[in-house]
Amino acid sequence: MEIERLTGVLGARATGIDLGDLDDSSAAELRAATCAHEVLVVPGQELSPGDQTAFSHLLGPYSPVPFVQPVDGHPEVIRVVKEATEPEAFNFGGVWHSDFSFLSTPPAFTILHAIDVPDVGGDTVWASMTAAHDALDDGMRERLAGVKAIHSASASYSPAQQGLHAQLSGMDIRTSEDALEVHRHPLLCTHPETGRRSLYFNGTYVRGLEGPGIDSADDEQVMLRWLHEWTTHVRFTFRHRWSEGDVVIWDNRSTQHVALNDYRGQRREMTRTTVVGNRPAA
Repeated sequence: MEIERLTGVLGARATGIDLGDLDDSSAAELRAATCAHEVLVVPGQELSPGDQTAFSHLLGPYSPVPFVQPVDGHPEVIRVVKEATEPEAFNFGGVWHSDFSFLSTPPAFTILHAIDVPDVGGDTVWASMTAAHDALDDGMRERLAGVKAIHSASASYSPAQQGLHAQLSGMDIRTSEDALEVHRHPLLCTHPETGRRSLYFNGTYVRGLEGPGIDSADDEQVMLRWLHEWTTHVRFTFRHRWSEGDVVIWDNRSTQHVALNDYRGQRREMTRTTVVGNRPAA
């Protein structure tokens, strides 16, 4: 296995491996590389849904996926697909987010396998929350240390959003009142494997803040806007242009990401699995 960095902040490419034929030692090396680089691109893979599930298990147990129905016969795999005939449909994952941060125990890793990609467009952009944390000045870091973020799926998966999800004919997304449930996670977290600190924030699932310095609704809204603009600044990002057969593994504990919706009239299909994590801890 050879690892090549792709930016000066986050992202690397791993070559010389077959994800369908990995031993435990190679899987542990791959996991460590993902934690270190936060996003790992593995090109040229051919994985069936069963193969992808088996590979995911080498990284850890399955992390449950709420609201999105899985592939028939493969309960741990979901399809992320937008048809060429759906130009007006929203893009699944098309807002800045960290996968399912609204859960009490969000996933550690996501694995996305490119099945069918547009000729141009449909890139994914990741932002390093480790880099965003490290760039804070001491005063801001101290100010945020006691703040908790209130995570909820209400803006994405409440019943009011069912019409939006129905635009995607290739996905079965079932909204529910469960999306209104909230969980509080520290805004500044320590990575359980690297020990590095990060800002555990994303503008989609973080619906509120509480703690020192958040004394009014205005304070809260100002801070939410500032955190979104800070954490998604271009200097903290890595952008990947997909090729068929690419597998990208990323660490949800230290990144957020967005799938760009700039491939009107073209088809895009991925298969996705997730690996369980730990409850975010300060």
